[in-house]
Amino acid sequence: MELNLSLEHILQALDGQGTCSLEPSFLIKRISSLEKAGPQDLSIIVDRGDNSVFDAVSIDKIKESSAGLFLASAPLIPGKNYIIVQDAVAAFEKIVRYAERTASVHAKSVSSTEYDQVQVQEGAVVAPDAVIGKGSFIGSLAFVGKKCVIGEHVYIHPGAKILDRCVIGDHTIIHAGAVIGSDGFGYKVSRTGLQKIPQIGIVRIGKYVEIGAHCTIDRAAFDETIIGDGVKMDNGVHIAHNVKVGSHTAILAQTGIAGSTVIGMGCQIGGQVAIKDNLTIGNGAKIVSKSGVMNNLKDGEVVAGIPAIPFSQWKRQVVCMNKLPELLKQAAEFKAFFEKNQQKPSWLRKITGLFTR
Repeated sequence: MELNLSLEHILQALDGQGTCSLEPSFLIKRISSLEKAGPQDLSIIVDRGDNSVFDAVSIDKIKESSAGLFLASAPLIPGKNYIIVQDAVAAFEKIVRYAERTASVHAKSVSSTEYDQVQVQEGAVVAPDAVIGKGSFIGSLAFVGKKCVIGEHVYIHPGAKILDRCVIGDHTIIHAGAVIGSDGFGYKVSRTGLQKIPQIGIVRIGKYVEIGAHCTIDRAAFDETIIGDGVKMDNGVHIAHNVKVGSHTAILAQTGIAGSTVIGMGCQIGGQVAIKDNLTIGNGAKIVSKSGVMNNLKDGEVVAGIPAIPFSQWKRQVVCMNKLPELLKQAAEFKAFFEKNQQKPSWLRKITGLFTR
């Protein structure tokens, strides 16, 4: 998120509740993630709380970060520059709201005459600082937010929503009801409940992508959620924040991919698949419908089941499960037959005992 604000302005946004040893004139260009921040960027160190099941911030990531300034509740690594506040999440939200107020732009209904070679249907709402390439179509009641960049020959169906600062590549199709750039699911667990962590990144969608009806693609927490060139999504797919989907991957209906997972190129993901957060799915991997992926997958790996296992192993398990009722019936008959024999050998008693537990 672009800031271009001095430290003095940032401290004003915090109502004087933050402290920092740097000069008030220090220019902060943007808010960035720990991994991508530069010497004039601000990064947020978020403590999700002791009761959270989500991963804590890595100390190594803070050590390796090039951020010029950190917003935190305590100085974790010596030698770094900090804005120290009581509650980093609340302070972060104040900074985001301050930045939004200083750069507010009001969206309006538009007509096709306001864009060169662009067809905009009645009732569409487009922010005046959005950029729309020639030959694109914006359907009725669609929304294009502030600082969005829409490529050439993009077709946005009625009712689709492209929220602030998102980027859509050329020749992409977005079907009705899809939402691009909704907030990622990020919260700090506190004694008073779940405290929202502002999501200030964007969604970047490549060229020749097709996004089905009612798909939702969350903006990144700080950087970018990325959908590569040629990706095809069926209806009702959910892509969480910071996910990266490789080029020419196909994702079927009702699949959910959790935050920060990286999907390789040319993957085939079936319907109603659930993929855990922070995984890496190799190029060309195939995931059978209704699978639950809990671990990384290698290039070309084919998996199925909950939890997902190699497809050949899953098929053997399914065959065994289908035979189980008949096997149990045979075991009961086997047990009944030998119970009539009072002088069963010990090895036989052990075997038949397995079926009486």
